[in-house]
Amino acid sequence: MTPTTDTPKPVNFLINFRDIIAAPGLALRRVSAVQVHSWWFPVLLTILTPILHVALTLDLQVERAKKVAALQLSNLTPEQADAARAAIERMTQPQTLLMTHAVQVVLGLAFAWALAMLILYFSIALIGTPVKVNGLWAAVAWTWIPLALRPLAQLIWNLYSNSLIQYPGLSYFFTSGKIAEDQKNPLFIAATHLDLFSLWHLVLIYILLRVVGKLGGGSSFIVTLLYALIQLGVRVLPTMIPKLMGMG
Repeated sequence: MTPTTDTPKPVNFLINFRDIIAAPGLALRRVSAVQVHSWWFPVLLTILTPILHVALTLDLQVERAKKVAALQLSNLTPEQADAARAAIERMTQPQTLLMTHAVQVVLGLAFAWALAMLILYFSIALIGTPVKVNGLWAAVAWTWIPLALRPLAQLIWNLYSNSLIQYPGLSYFFTSGKIAEDQKNPLFIAATHLDLFSLWHLVLIYILLRVVGKLGGGSSFIVTLLYALIQLGVRVLPTMIPKLMGMG
């Protein structure tokens, strides 16, 4: 039997894609050890799928944006509403909406990837076997495959039902039924990120820590939990700042 410590052989990126689903430990060990330049495929896929999702549901996105804008305008005085109406009209134009979303996707992913690298690299350096930055980055990029597939799954639902998902993840259990209030509720925002795809991503992070960082099971679980809390916290923090500053 071939030892599991043997260095994997390079393969086509489609085989890596298959293995990240069917044999994630092998795939992550392979891309971190011998295919450190294979990160381009998961990165490209993760950037393109949410943009594609919005592009193919643009009419629905514009309709929802206008509804949200109308609710915001209803909370303003007539003078404030008149001043804001032109700006909101420009922001809800299809091209502007798509471009804004694309910029948010790229910047958001860049921040999330940088944060992931910081957490995982220093965790592995402290309690595991030091790894090369480029090898770790390749593995981290491939752990994003579930989050790249999520917009495609949502797109199938959107096109089938001709509607957007109103309460993504577990947010249904924390909704007040009022859009403005929900967007200020940290529990609601946190719950939107909790679904099977994010759980799958965390499982891949755990496997990465085991096979790339050589951490034990307990250490890998703790670091994965810390990673999840930090990544979730930075998404919830904007909704908590007004309350922390006494403005909520």
